[in-house]
Amino acid sequence: MAARTHTKVGKGATGSLAVVATATIRDRILDLTLPPGMQLDEAILRDKLGISRTPAREALNRLVTEGLVETRANRGFFVRALDLADTAQFFDAYIVSERSSAHFCRFKNPAFVDDLERIQADHEKAIKRDRFLDVSHCNAQFHVRIAEASENPHLVDFSSRLHNLGRRLAYFVYANEAVDHDFLETQQRHIIEEHHRIIAAIRAGDRERLIKEMGGHTNRFRKRIGHFVTAQGRVEFELSGVEI
Repeated sequence: MAARTHTKVGKGATGSLAVVATATIRDRILDLTLPPGMQLDEAILRDKLGISRTPAREALNRLVTEGLVETRANRGFFVRALDLADTAQFFDAYIVSERSSAHFCRFKNPAFVDDLERIQADHEKAIKRDRFLDVSHCNAQFHVRIAEASENPHLVDFSSRLHNLGRRLAYFVYANEAVDHDFLETQQRHIIEEHHRIIAAIRAGDRERLIKEMGGHTNRFRKRIGHFVTAQGRVEFELSGVEI
């Protein structure tokens, strides 16, 4: 598993402190250093991540809008919990988002295929290095780029939010599957192949094929999440049976 790094935010950080603080807290939520349900108070963020009060407050408010942090009345900020009902609802929305991206993307959008190929190259490098956080980042970039090709800002916002939330689910899966490296390698190989088929469909301007490929790709992710939860022996995990 890729090593986790704790980035200190200080006066020498590039860009505004709030932007750097947001990225730092987000990454530590995604890689589970800050686990679901954890309270994010000033002392924890200062001692664990080196983030001072003002940028931390602004960062937490930004992460509330992203759906990774939640506020509780008179209790402050918490890492958003993960539960079965919420995850099932996430996939219902995710299916709609991916189908919409495939249906509305404009094949002639400038640099569309070139951007996807560049992102995919980075994605494959991250896979080879077992850098799970980078893998989830590149995968989100890949899918959001397809949404961006719709040239519809509402669809882009919808896709961006869902893929940001999906990164945490993906990290859970990668960390679990890493116990069996052969299984993880097989899954990652399928993902790479599916991404290349998606790119090929876009290059060919074949929308029917694109919708089919993205549907199969979405269902793979959903089944991997279901396998992960069921494998924990806590509860049988059943997600919506909707196909796209």
